[in-house]
Amino acid sequence: MKRPRWKCWCAKRRQCRHDAWLAEIASARKKFEAENDEIYKQVQGYKDAVHPAVIAKELADFLYHGSLPKEQTLVGSGGFGVARYTRRWLRAFRPAQIMNGQYQFGTVGADVGYAMGAGVAVKEGVGAQSKYKGHPTITIMGDASFGYSGMEVETLAKFRIPAIIIVYNNNAWGTWYLQDDEPKALPMHLFQENVRYDRMAEALGGHGMYITRPEDFTPALKKAYKLASETSLPVVLNVQGKKEYWQREKYPPGFLGKVEPGVTSYYH
Repeated sequence: MKRPRWKCWCAKRRQCRHDAWLAEIASARKKFEAENDEIYKQVQGYKDAVHPAVIAKELADFLYHGSLPKEQTLVGSGGFGVARYTRRWLRAFRPAQIMNGQYQFGTVGADVGYAMGAGVAVKEGVGAQSKYKGHPTITIMGDASFGYSGMEVETLAKFRIPAIIIVYNNNAWGTWYLQDDEPKALPMHLFQENVRYDRMAEALGGHGMYITRPEDFTPALKKAYKLASETSLPVVLNVQGKKEYWQREKYPPGFLGKVEPGVTSYYH
């Protein structure tokens, strides 16, 4: 049985252009991009650690506005706080270019595992990744996510998967929250600060880099991409942030809200 062909609801096909709707979308996108630019400018004075807006903006510049083909690199979009920044700048220019682990799998903290699964598909050139066989992948996550699944770096190294793992290490793994823009609790089970996840990656057979200054993030990212390409081994970028960046009064813009549905949503 033949499937019926799609037919336009409009009387004439030329009426399906939806110019007003497309103009509305273009205007909203322009406003959104301007908002992102303002956020990035706002954090330029924060030098004592790496702000998540630096990761978000400079990662996007590297992926989409540098020497790499913008369709090439698969990105795993993880994390909780950092994702409210990175998802503002991440873009997909082909099918299966962004992997939203929470949407696809539903669990929290398995981001290095997502990197392993997607990394195999890219390395072997399976399915939608066939044109991009062998290229490094990049997965972003928070320190809690790496704590849950960081041992999978050993699996990545064992099977020589060139995955770049960006860990936003903001020392907030545990029960730490804000009320009236001030810390409400710092309980005894809050994880220790400035953990060297990069050294853990090295001990498991991969490469590791520790980034503590915003000006060092892009050079480290470029080096990591080259290293992953040449050695076919995982690279962990341990990017040192600070939990106080979520305080809007002291470090604006602070903890961002989500835009749902849209590019910053968790389930899209």
